[in-house]
Parts: sequence; structure tokens; C-alpha cells
Amino acid sequence: MLCCMLLLGAASLVVSCRPSRSLDVRELATDVYIQVARQDLVLPLIAMADHASSGYSFSLDRKGDAANAARLREERLARMRDPNNPLALDQVSITVRRYGASDFNSEFPKLCPLLTRQWARAACEGQDDATPAALPGNRFTLVDLGQLAHQDNWGGHTCLKGSQRKPLPRGAGKAVILCPAMVFGGDTDEFHTALVRVRADLGAVWTVWRSDAGEPVEAMATREGKAITLFVETAIGKHENYTRLRREMCGLRRPVSGDSMPPARRSQ
Repeated sequence: MLCCMLLLGAASLVVSCRPSRSLDVRELATDVYIQVARQDLVLPLIAMADHASSGYSFSLDRKGDAANAARLREERLARMRDPNNPLALDQVSITVRRYGASDFNSEFPKLCPLLTRQWARAACEGQDDATPAALPGNRFTLVDLGQLAHQDNWGGHTCLKGSQRKPLPRGAGKAVILCPAMVFGGDTDEFHTALVRVRADLGAVWTVWRSDAGEPVEAMATREGKAITLFVETAIGKHENYTRLRREMCGLRRPVSGDSMPPARRSQ
């Protein structure tokens, strides 16, 4: 009897770890209007790595969790839909990938035509191989550099405990290796947290690593910092310039090798 109860309890927990709500592609394609470091940004919800997540429920009250998560998501999305009153955020993590490809949701291919920006549609459909190949392979996090001293985690990017941070770059588009990255299972010199000043106090933080392609981490940080700066300027500002984005991203693509994407990371 006890064995059966344990099995049933385990089954309930396994079920409750499933996504609490199926994703609505129309919602994910919605343009959101936000500010980071007083800089206006426009991008589809699907590109916001954390906000686009459906979330997972570890509670036995799955229906209650799903309803509460849906309410909070609608409230948050409503606050980001107003172009005249962008929502101010301390940081936002961004991914650029083939949004329309999903092994778990057959509705995702319908997402691409709903996206309003050309860069997002091209990435969604896999028509633009330059932009994803130039930007960091996982995610990058836009941050307010004025708040950097008060934070120690930027979208999952952290410094190794006890390590010293390098001074922030002063010029726009300038990137530095900020510190060794906190990554469990990695060598102390394998992963590093990079930072670029995009413009004014708007910066970006992401992770660079020792690549088998022969690209030094400093060169990777410089190249990807330029790509992030270009992306912010031409893709997610108030006005899109896709022609310039495509033209200049081609020269910023990462070297081709078997290690063209980040190694599997057990923690960020």
C-alpha cells in the first residue's frame, strides 16, 4: 500500500513538472515596448528569453498554478504593449534563433508570419544565417550599467566568486572580459563573462568560452560585442534597418568549427 502511495505521489509530481500552459503563438509574436537604461527597445515577446517562457509547475495544484501564471503573464504583457509608455526593466535576456522550429508545439510554424519585424521573421523561418551566427550562441542580457555594481547575476551570467571585475569600457561598442564566469563543471579559464557598452548606460552581458575554432576569448568578446551593438542599433530600436543588419552581420559570424556553439553548461 505504501509503495502504491509513493508511486502515485511520484507520478503526480512528474505530471506537475509539465508546462503549466500551452503557448499562444499570437501572444508570442506580440511586439513589446520596454526600456533598459532609459533606452527604448521594441522586440517580439518570443525573443525575450525569460518572459516568453511558459513556466513549470512543481505544485500538485496545477490548475491553480496555471490560472495564476496566466493572470500574471497577461498583466505583464499588457504593461509592455503600450508604445507610448514602455515598461522600464533593469535587464532583459534576448535570444535570436529559429523561433518557428519546435518539437513540442505544432503551432510554432504559424508564428513566423505574425512577427512584424523583418529580422524576427527571417530568424524564425531560418532565412537569416548571419545574425544568429554572429550573436552569442545562447543568450545575451541587456543591462543598465549604472546598476551593475548592485547586481551579481545578469540573466544567469555571473562572476566566479572571489574574482575581480575589470573596469567597464567607456566607449560605445567597446567590449571587455569582465571576469571569469561561474560555471559548474568548467575549468576556471574556460568560461568568461563578457560585457559591452552599447550606448550611454545600456550594456550587454553574456558568456564567452575557450573555443575549438581557435578564436581567443578576447576576440570572441570583441566580435560578439560588435554584433550585439549592431543588433540593438538596427533591429530592436524604434526603427528597424534590416538591410544594414544583414550586410554588417555577415562579417561578424563566428569561425566555423565543431565547437561553433557553446559547450553544454551545467550552470550559469
